[in-house]
Amino acid sequence: MKERCAGALLLALCLFALAGCGGNAKGTEYAVYYCNQAAGEEAALVAEKRVLPPDTEPVEGLLNLLLSPPQSENLTMAIPSGVTLRKWTLYNGLLTVDFSSGYGVLSGIDLTLADYSVVLTLTQLEGVEAVMITAEGEMLSFRDHQRLTAEEAWSALQSGMSEETAQDVS
Repeated sequence: MKERCAGALLLALCLFALAGCGGNAKGTEYAVYYCNQAAGEEAALVAEKRVLPPDTEPVEGLLNLLLSPPQSENLTMAIPSGVTLRKWTLYNGLLTVDFSSGYGVLSGIDLTLADYSVVLTLTQLEGVEAVMITAEGEMLSFRDHQRLTAEEAWSALQSGMSEETAQDVS
C-alpha cells in the first residue's frame, strides 16, 4: 500500500513538474508590422508585439494577425480590409502567400507598404528566407521582382521610403 501511495505521489509530482516545462504556455511573441499613423513619426511601418497561442500554426497565425486590426490606435492595417488569405506554401525558404483579389488592386506606396508588412512579419519565422505574394494565384505586375526579402524591405524603409512617402502625401 505504501508503495502505491509513493508511486501515485511520484506520478503527481512528475505531472506537476511537466506542466511547467512545456515552453511558454501563453504562446510565442512576434512583431507584426502595421502602418504608422502617429503624428510626427518618420517610420512608415511599426512593429506591434503580438502573441500567438502555442497551438497556432505560425505562418497562418501571423497572416491572420496582419489581416486583422492592430491593437494600438496609432497603427492601421497595411493590407486593405476585406482581403483574405487563400493559401500559402513554404518550399526551400520561399514562402508563397496567395491573397484574395483585393490585394491585387494595390499599387504604388500602398502596395509597397503592404508587401513590406507581410515580408517583415513572416521572415521572422525559422525557415522563411523570402516571400512571394500573389493575388488570386496571379503575380502582381507592378513589381520589378517577385521574391521579397527582409533585407530589401529594411533597406527601402531606411533609405527611399521616407522620401517616397513624403512625395506621395504632397
